[in-house]
Amino acid sequence: MSELESLRRALAQAVEKAEGAAELARLLADYQTRLDEAARTEAEALTRARDAEAARKAAEKQADRQITQLARQLAEQKYQTAVAEWKLAKLQGNRWIKIGEAVQAKKPGSVARAVRASAPNAGKAPKRTDFPVEKPSVQPAAAEAKAPPVEPDPRAPLFSTPLTEYFAVPKGPLTRPYMTVAAIVDRRTEALLRYEWRQVTNFGPENWATMLDNYRPSMLFVESLHAGPRQGNGGRWLDSMAGKDRALRDLVEACKKRGIKTVFWHSGGSLGKAVPVAELFDLVLATTEQRAREWRAALRHDRVLVLPHSVQPRVHNTFRAEGGRTGGVATLGTAEGGDPLPAQGDDRTGYDDFLTAVRKVEVVVAGPDASDREIAEIEACGTPVVATGAAELAADPQERDRRAHLAWRATVPVTGRLEPVFSAVGLPDVRNTQVVTALVAVRDQMELDQAVTQIIGQRRRPDQLVIVAEGVDAEVVEKTARQAVGAREEGYNKGVLPELVVRSAPMSTRGAALAHALLLADGDYVAVIDPRDLYGEHYLADSLRRFAEVETEIVGKAAFYAHAAGATLLRQPDAEYRFLPELGGGTIVSRRSVLVDLGIADLSEEWDETLMRQCRSGGIRVYSGDRFSYVCVRARAEGRLFGSARLEGYVPAGPLALI
Repeated sequence: MSELESLRRALAQAVEKAEGAAELARLLADYQTRLDEAARTEAEALTRARDAEAARKAAEKQADRQITQLARQLAEQKYQTAVAEWKLAKLQGNRWIKIGEAVQAKKPGSVARAVRASAPNAGKAPKRTDFPVEKPSVQPAAAEAKAPPVEPDPRAPLFSTPLTEYFAVPKGPLTRPYMTVAAIVDRRTEALLRYEWRQVTNFGPENWATMLDNYRPSMLFVESLHAGPRQGNGGRWLDSMAGKDRALRDLVEACKKRGIKTVFWHSGGSLGKAVPVAELFDLVLATTEQRAREWRAALRHDRVLVLPHSVQPRVHNTFRAEGGRTGGVATLGTAEGGDPLPAQGDDRTGYDDFLTAVRKVEVVVAGPDASDREIAEIEACGTPVVATGAAELAADPQERDRRAHLAWRATVPVTGRLEPVFSAVGLPDVRNTQVVTALVAVRDQMELDQAVTQIIGQRRRPDQLVIVAEGVDAEVVEKTARQAVGAREEGYNKGVLPELVVRSAPMSTRGAALAHALLLADGDYVAVIDPRDLYGEHYLADSLRRFAEVETEIVGKAAFYAHAAGATLLRQPDAEYRFLPELGGGTIVSRRSVLVDLGIADLSEEWDETLMRQCRSGGIRVYSGDRFSYVCVRARAEGRLFGSARLEGYVPAGPLALI
């Protein structure tokens, strides 16, 4: 009987799984039907838009031809008029005509004066070139024109066309645009600091005085330079750094007379050789605390701080290179097993080529002579660095991606590390500190408990928490939040409770409740938290860092793990690190002003789709980050969520997803 019962249970489980699979298949088919209809509608809309654009261009061309013709006629008329006026002036100034007029007047004195008069000066004859053809700005009328129809794409909307597909060192913006710093640094440090302030490097011993007059810097920042492929400022300061001339000493003295702060950063090399230079400066920076103690002993003063090697998110980030990763293994230093990375030469593109190359390979093998600074820069670009086992890691994409993400997270941006430097020299550090509001809409106590626990569990907690609750009293919400804070045993954020704003109101839809919460938000950024989903403790910190890496208005995830019907799947794995306005609603972190302008639709589940359509039509830049620290959880396998053609099978939902 026990065997029969076991068989019966096994058959029941098999039937249940088969029913679940059939339901999932039905939902997928239904989603595909909706997808085809959406593709057809989108194709028709694109066709109409192209027709309108073609008509506009045709009308502009026709109007331009007419305007050009009229402008030419007007220019010719002006020319003919000028010629006639010139001839009349010349004729009126002819002295023989004046003599005839004087004789007819029978006045001898007038005749004498007319005879003595010099030849008239009517000026040069006008030329056609003096009257250019000037076309006025005219809005042309519409004209009939047709563009070729757009064919429906059955794969759309898998994810939107990216706004850009390749890495390039950006030009801005600056973290502290109010501050100008004169810098004598190598090319790598120039890339590290170029977005922290208005940086001036195009000066040498021959023109530093002119630079001070023209730019009026607030600080002089000098690094321990060395001759080589990465030497900065064109190598013009190497002799001064070696004590062969007084140019650097004179520059520092001039800065002190003008009240300009002077800072020396010993980023590497011999401490003893750098002491004569470092003694000139107000503040000395070392890369480690051990080095700082050595500097304090050598200089016999305490004006020494630590500025560790860091990364610049605007340069060292996970944004993909052109063509994506092409596979393979690269080497750093004297390691073996792959192609060496490009040398960071002294040409203007050498460092850019290096940054692009590390984004193309799967793994970098570091030799024993590889510097920690180089390793950190590569890891900040999303490429794992190993000493051995590169082939095994390259063959396991899930483990490779997990290690790459953890290594990226471990790197530290330079922006925050400069704050003690400004404090020590007495300069203001005014920058956006990313005040964040979390928006939550909950329907019951269970959703409230889940949402508050995950928000309180963030390493970087929001500064404000706005909760719109249905049937939950505000005092209960605050009590739940305080209990969640008390339950945390970790040292980070212990006992810190975000500012709570609670509204108890019936929820017609989740979108309407979030729109209500948005009106109560005060932060510079807002993060939408879905109480049904799972968030890793690094979720908010990772999302906020993306704003420092790329110029974007909204950050979220187009690639993420989704769990329903007992299965966890990885959705759209190719949609990471790209400008793709197709994000999951529970992953959205946005600049508050942008989200307020766009609004949140009064819909239960499709409010994020509506928001993304608004972003596409309005040209709002939306960035898709990594797949980690978030799992979308639903009771049923919804077609829109599970209907992506890029699902790659079943994966574990636990530590792999929420790292």
